[in-house]
Amino acid sequence: MAARDRQQDMTAQPTTRSRESTRLDAAAWTDAGLSVLAENGVAAVRVEPLARLLAVTKGSFYWHFKDRAELLAAMLASWRRQATFKIIERIERTQRAPLEKLRQLIDLPVLGKNSARGASLELAIRLWAKSDASAADAIAEIDHQRLTHIAGLLKAAGVHDDAEAEGRAFLYYAYMLAEAFISTPLSAHAKQICDAQLAAPAPGTTESDPARAATARAFSAEVAAGSAKTKSNF
Repeated sequence: MAARDRQQDMTAQPTTRSRESTRLDAAAWTDAGLSVLAENGVAAVRVEPLARLLAVTKGSFYWHFKDRAELLAAMLASWRRQATFKIIERIERTQRAPLEKLRQLIDLPVLGKNSARGASLELAIRLWAKSDASAADAIAEIDHQRLTHIAGLLKAAGVHDDAEAEGRAFLYYAYMLAEAFISTPLSAHAKQICDAQLAAPAPGTTESDPARAATARAFSAEVAAGSAKTKSNF
């Protein structure tokens, strides 16, 4: 009788560990880890401080993760999805012209809803990558995905030479990273000038291929005219 009562008691009252794991899923730990990473760097991402931050015991953490390394891996996976794959998916779903999509990308570092936090987080991960192979692999993958996407948009917009599309994609990407990490913002006019320079005809194009140069100048004017008006929804 007593044994049956104890068994009923155990099934009726969930343990602290199960209550916490139900209330706090793995994503909550991952998001908290990314927030700490953005503010204080990877060294600050520790199980006990995170548990205090989330107001739970460490048992909740070990319900979802084997160890800190597994949490760090989940954080990198989450960052890859949120900072690149989901953004590319959203932009491609808009059915806009290639240049409109490119403008959205260019403006993300300054007009995105979470641009400041995103920049802090990315900088922290790039610093982390200097001493960690997994973080370095994540950065390399993300850089490749972004550059490939930008080059694809440029080709769709009329830049037909592969080397030129690759070179322009690198310049656009470097410009976007600079906008994200440099604290002094550009004026609207200065931004238009930068955009026009990025889209200018490649050196030697005017002499070697006048028709291609004319197309490049039109492309440059279209980018410059539209960049200051674009508003991001991301």
